[in-house]
Amino acid sequence: MNLFRIRLLLDFLAVALVIACLAYWWLDNLSHELFGTALLALVIVHNVFNRRWYGGVAKRRMDAARIVNLVTIVGLAIGMAVMLVTSFLVSRDLFPFTALSGAFAVREIHMFAGYWVLLIIAVHLGTRWGVVMNTVSSFLGLTSRNAARIIGLRAAVIGTALWGVKSSFEMAFGAKLMLTYSLDMWDFNESTFGFFINYASIVGLYAAATHYGLIMVRRAC
Repeated sequence: MNLFRIRLLLDFLAVALVIACLAYWWLDNLSHELFGTALLALVIVHNVFNRRWYGGVAKRRMDAARIVNLVTIVGLAIGMAVMLVTSFLVSRDLFPFTALSGAFAVREIHMFAGYWVLLIIAVHLGTRWGVVMNTVSSFLGLTSRNAARIIGLRAAVIGTALWGVKSSFEMAFGAKLMLTYSLDMWDFNESTFGFFINYASIVGLYAAATHYGLIMVRRAC
């Protein structure tokens, strides 16, 4: 397995950790904080791997995909910074000496940033979807184009996107992005797997929307 595939695997692990951190009521607080710390470590590793990208930003010709990618990276940096600062202020297990007592508003901001980080990661993934699919195809040995496989993959994307639309309403994702109080509470005793499937499909929805949206923009230009 080459270095790029390892990096891609770590990136998908980071997405899984974000979703796992959203499942706070499924985890105990210590597990939540450990997952969050692991996520921060993966973000640092991701930036170390991509350090050359930052040096070449000003030299590249900006097209729609690169502009969206740059905006998502800036947004992700802000979101992660908010999550990092607020995590210290609400920590109960790993960093209790930095916590504020009765910091309910800080917890709300911490959760708010978490949902936005998930959305931004999905959009960022969409800007790099061609690279991701080429790497996965190469890893699986799928080097030749196959009409049946292409139709199957597109059907899977459509199915994921439709499930993502349904999940967005079911999980009140829009309300959470707007920091609107929501009465929804996922019943993990009934289905833990469903929680992760729903949020994974939301990631798939926004990644696909970004990918195909950028394709339409390129064709229109």
